[in-house]
Amino acid sequence: MPNDQAFLAARHGPVLAALCADELRERHPRIQAAAAAGDFGALQAEAHALRGVAANFGLGALAEDLLAVETAARRQDASGLHGVLNRLPAEVAKALAALGQGKG
Repeated sequence: MPNDQAFLAARHGPVLAALCADELRERHPRIQAAAAAGDFGALQAEAHALRGVAANFGLGALAEDLLAVETAARRQDASGLHGVLNRLPAEVAKALAALGQGKG
């Protein structure tokens, strides 16, 4: 991802970038809550939905982490979720910055 702040907002337009940021802000806490509750079905669904948004906006690292969450949730592998769930907040913050939305 280029180092320029808000490069995705410039590429996709501020309205679409804001919609993507809204999805990140809404779904990331749902992912964390589903993981904390051990709700693998909700975790898989939320990670899948957010992965699609991330991929469509060129947020490759975030999309890869979400794929790892989705895969671990499908397998009901709680131990496999630990590392990726710890990385997710930083990746979401990077994505929000790239979208011109600050830390979120």
